[in-house]
Amino acid sequence: MKKRLTFLLAIAALLVGACIYDFDAGLMGEEGTLVVEGDILIGEYTNVRLSRSMGLTGPDGMIIVSGVCYVEASDGTRYGNGSTRIDTRNADPSLKYRLVVETGGRNYTSEWESVIQAPAIDSLSYSINSDGSLMTIEVTTLPGGEDNRYYRWVAEQTWEYHAPFQASHYFVQSGSTLDGERVTRDTVVMFKNGANSYYCWNNSVVHDVMVATTDQLAENRLVRHPLYEIDCYDQRLSYLYSVLLRQEAVSETAYRYWTMLQKNTTDVGGLFSPEPYEMRGNITCIENPSEMVLGYISVTAPTSTRYFLKSSDIRFHKTRRSDYEYEPVYVQRSEWRTYYRRNYDVYMIHTDEGAGTGRETESDYEFDWLPNRCIKCWLSGTGSKERPAWWPNDHL
Repeated sequence: MKKRLTFLLAIAALLVGACIYDFDAGLMGEEGTLVVEGDILIGEYTNVRLSRSMGLTGPDGMIIVSGVCYVEASDGTRYGNGSTRIDTRNADPSLKYRLVVETGGRNYTSEWESVIQAPAIDSLSYSINSDGSLMTIEVTTLPGGEDNRYYRWVAEQTWEYHAPFQASHYFVQSGSTLDGERVTRDTVVMFKNGANSYYCWNNSVVHDVMVATTDQLAENRLVRHPLYEIDCYDQRLSYLYSVLLRQEAVSETAYRYWTMLQKNTTDVGGLFSPEPYEMRGNITCIENPSEMVLGYISVTAPTSTRYFLKSSDIRFHKTRRSDYEYEPVYVQRSEWRTYYRRNYDVYMIHTDEGAGTGRETESDYEFDWLPNRCIKCWLSGTGSKERPAWWPNDHL
């Protein structure tokens, strides 16, 4: 039981930029364990996430909980209006700070921490292993000061991907509204003005715990330090991928916490696994100091950079043949609605003869349909049609 408890606590404590896995709330009582995520970022917005481990209740084994949050400075200044998004852009870097949280009728605080300035990021790069199956994203830092040699990274990634097939038309059922008018007959319509079901975008944080130290190096600098890996079949690298990397300088205590967490997530349940109490961070419940709270709140002035990778340039991504093994089905008008209800839609229409003469009739065309998952990008991935305003291309 001890080993299982160690494992579950470690997994549940994956914080900002980390994936939170299924957690057995029965081990920690009816309330579940409070998890506090989010470092205090001087010069940027501080974002806090509060959750409790609740078994399989939520999609990731956690449920988000509400709470009142603010950042307190050592001179008594408070930042924030109670929400989990706190404006610390103008906070004084010469002061100490802590996070204060009120949730579930209890109050929690992180320990007072001084601001640690992170050195700038020199560059991001990548390397591909010998068999072409894995890509590693790497960071090179500019030299930092000698007062701190511990680093942590958080990566927010965005990528554009495409449906396996690009549809030219789509089905509109009678009774629908099209261009402000009611459709009185089932019809097939061509996409216009750049509209399509082909291009989609998705985003997430990188789930890996990413930390490093230069303590044993002659220079306080990292060169092509590996951060995380991407598989060659991963959809993220299918067309255009971008990562916004935030680099934080953290204390030795914070580094040890994240290193222990990293070890527990890769080497759990072993003979020499750390005891659960060693996973405690720097957050304490005021009313009950013995309460287990998961999370470590650092105070840092981070630096960041954005990096783009285009699939056609690196030629790394591979497609699974099964994604393209569908053959279009010719569907007559009398069957349109039947196929539509079977989750098919129009792929394209075409005619062999008479095209462009102005004398075509419906019987001159072939209407090819495919399953929706083949032509609607939001069904072939977990993304949407919401293109970021800063995205470097202009298709919709």
